[in-house]
Amino acid sequence: MRPIRSTMSHHAQHGICCLLLLFVIGCLLPTPAVRADEPATPPDLVRIDRAHRSVTFAGVVTAEAWARQAAADPKKSNFDPDHWHLIISATQANLAVGRVPVIAAWATDEEIAAALAAIGAAGKDFDKRSFTRRMDVDSPYPDLRPQGTPIRVSVTWDGFFGSKTVEADDFLVNSGGSKLDLVYIGKQHPSHCIVCLYGCIGAVCPNRALTVRDYLEGKNRWSLRSGVLPDDGTRVWITLSLGS
Repeated sequence: MRPIRSTMSHHAQHGICCLLLLFVIGCLLPTPAVRADEPATPPDLVRIDRAHRSVTFAGVVTAEAWARQAAADPKKSNFDPDHWHLIISATQANLAVGRVPVIAAWATDEEIAAALAAIGAAGKDFDKRSFTRRMDVDSPYPDLRPQGTPIRVSVTWDGFFGSKTVEADDFLVNSGGSKLDLVYIGKQHPSHCIVCLYGCIGAVCPNRALTVRDYLEGKNRWSLRSGVLPDDGTRVWITLSLGS
């Protein structure tokens, strides 16, 4: 009796062997550990972590587009500052009018304000004249600073070698050497901004370290530290944590 020959070609047999080898290697590789401060799974919209007093939500990086913004004109009635927004709702990000954040959030400012309030964040009323009187050099209002619960921002994403988490001060550089001093003031103005790099009433979490006047004087401008954030279009998870 003749032996039965396999009808499978040599190339097909080689391909199956390679697939089996990859499967075995994959089974032997250790599962990456997830740190306590990193989301184990992507949140559907907004995840509240009461134990760690934090709120996590998804977003997409638009940092390169943010860096390319042209200078804005504060004298215009529809003035929207350049290099001003750290995080805004993606529904309001608009490249055509220069409304570009470092990160566009997949959640609204109302949702984030409510979530932070639910874990104990509180803020004081902030006078809107701090922004509306910005061109009045004799007015004290643009020098006002927001007051509220301190907020820390971190950003996490999945990379080739596993997840990576950075703090906002890791990828932002200020020309005057300033660091972020974010505080929660809640939803006080319909601007759709979640985190602002200056002390603006439009943000849920503005920066107490720099006032509207600081922006107008141009002495404290923000830029990106190269090579820290992933490319534009990368999905990330933003975590806002309450300070003491």
